[in-house]
Amino acid sequence: MTNVLIHDARRLVLPLDTMVDALIEFDQAHKRWPERAKLETARLVPSGVVVSVTQSAQDAPIERNYSLPLIAAAIIHYCAKMRVPVPKNASKSVSVTPDGITMTLEGTLFLQRQHQELPPQGIASPQVTEPVTEPVTEQAIESAVDQAAEPSAVPAAEVASPAPSAPSPAAQPQAASAALDADTEGQKSEHSTA
Repeated sequence: MTNVLIHDARRLVLPLDTMVDALIEFDQAHKRWPERAKLETARLVPSGVVVSVTQSAQDAPIERNYSLPLIAAAIIHYCAKMRVPVPKNASKSVSVTPDGITMTLEGTLFLQRQHQELPPQGIASPQVTEPVTEPVTEQAIESAVDQAAEPSAVPAAEVASPAPSAPSPAAQPQAASAALDADTEGQKSEHSTA
């Protein structure tokens, strides 16, 4: 069997507050966070994040500078702890953005083909010049799953050219329900006359 590909690209955006939480968690796990430190301020800078803390014995705050590679390590550690999936084999890049810190994950998944291969004449060149994006709600997904789960009573040949007298698959349950109601009414009238 041959493989098929899925190209995976994700962006994890950590607002400054979340990023500070991840940095403190990372420092505490590696025993680098000062004891009895009180968080004062944090800010984004082009080279990473600067966190100001004070300790009980000192009046002046201490600034702790976190570079982008250290931030990347803190994000991976934080995601592992919070059970956010981060593929090990994905290429990772970190950047400072107006929204906070953004980690971009890109990779390719090789999956075993489940069905027969598309014939070469069936492969068409892409017709899309601009990406078409449509938001998909949970309700739309559930509706599509429900439609896919309904058994198709009409063979593909009949779908292409349906007979005018044949009811549509959507109308069949209604027709069956109407026939059942008529049958039930007939039984009731038989019981009432007897």
